[in-house]
Formats: sequence, structure tokens, C-alpha cells
Amino acid sequence: MVSGIYWSAGSYSVNEDTIVLEQVLTERGECTLIAVCDGIGSLDKGETVSGYVAECLVKWFYRTGIDLGYAGRRRIKRSLNKCVYDAHLELDAYAREQNIRWGTTCTCICVWRSRYVCMHIGDSGAYVHRRGRTKVSGLITKMRARCERICAGGMNPIIRITHAHINEKGELTRCIGSMGYYRPDFTFGKLRRGSGILVASDGFTERFSCEELASILDIRGEITSERIERRLSGAGAEAELRGGRDNRSAVYVVRITEEKGAV
Repeated sequence: MVSGIYWSAGSYSVNEDTIVLEQVLTERGECTLIAVCDGIGSLDKGETVSGYVAECLVKWFYRTGIDLGYAGRRRIKRSLNKCVYDAHLELDAYAREQNIRWGTTCTCICVWRSRYVCMHIGDSGAYVHRRGRTKVSGLITKMRARCERICAGGMNPIIRITHAHINEKGELTRCIGSMGYYRPDFTFGKLRRGSGILVASDGFTERFSCEELASILDIRGEITSERIERRLSGAGAEAELRGGRDNRSAVYVVRITEEKGAV
């Protein structure tokens, strides 16, 4: 995997987003954890609650997640759900004790060689980008009715695999923290050689069309971390020029090798 990150406070003094990028090489191959937790700015201490959930995910990854590459979907979902549910209970209990309200979104992807799982709560986004134009037959995974086909037509290099949990007024309906607990959405898939995964806060993606996102992620020639981060940084600057004021965070990873015996 080749990866790059982007993290900006935008027009604010504090960035309430927390990003995670962990990569480990095991006997069975490479394992990667990617996450963006976007603290809710209208509530208290967004940077604290997003940081805490990110820390819980990192602990899950090293204690449990790395070894789940060959596990069944039900076991993976149960393990990740327990991680965020326990974090939610602790955050909610502390908020009640301190008489505060806080919360964070969470979009997390764990990749074991070619296999990945996406866990999602909130309005951040996860996208699968396939180099060149690849035919996509219908929507993917069990959440097909809610996943979004980003580009029109049958030839589609980028697919959003998360659904924004917002109501008709644009208000967030799910988070981890001071809300009732909702089970996360889960998506499973395969990441082919040359394909990449973008996880980003809404502050990063909301200013771009699907075609523009696909162009940003379409890096020709040798793919390096430096080139990825230049692309993400340039996109962040463009988002600001277009009037974006929110915190902006993004992680992009590309699978560049085809390993034998991949999961």
C-alpha cells in the first residue's frame, strides 16, 4: 500500500477532525487501518471526542483487527461494533456526568491485502477509486439501496460506499457520543491492484463533483506518498478557494502490488 494524508483546520482555529493511518506487515501480508472521525463543531470538545474514538479504533486494530483477515463477515462486524459501542457508552456516561453534549462521526476502513471492510456512522465519506474507467454493475454490498453511484452511466471509476446519515434539513442523525446508539453501516469488498480508497470528512469532499474527485485521485505513472499528499493538499486549497470553511481531512491509500495468497 502507498498512502498519503491531508489535515487542515480550514477557517477555524481548531481542527476537530482526527485521522488514523496504521500500516503493519504481518506473516500473512500487509494490513492497513484508515479512519476519519469528525467531531461535531456545534457540540462540546469535538477534537477530544473524535480523538478518543480514533484511539479506540487503533487499540482495536492492534489487539484484534490485524488477526481478522480470514474471519467471517459476522465476526468482523461484531468485533468492530463492540469497539464503537463501548466507546459510545463511555462517552455518553462522561457527558452526562459533566453535563455536556458531544459527538463525532466515524468512517473506518480496515484492509487485509485485497479484502476490506468499511464501518460508517455520520456524514464523512469513503470512496473506492479504480484507475482507468471500470464498468460497475449495479450497487455493491448489502446496503445497495443506500450506497450512492457517484458518476452517471455504466462506466464509473469512483464509487462512494457510504451513505450520509443526514435528514432533509441537512442535520446529522447519527454519531458516537451524546445520541442514542445506532449500529454502524458495514460494507465489504475487494481492492484490486491499482485501486485506491479515499476516506475524507465532508469538509474535504463537499466542494467537488464526482468527476473532479476521480480526477484528483487519478495519479498516472509512479504512485508515491509525496505525490498523493500533493494531490490532496491541492484539492484542499481548491476547496477553500470555492468557499469551504470547514475542517478538512483525508486519507488515501492505493494498492500497488498483487500479493500471492491474498485474502
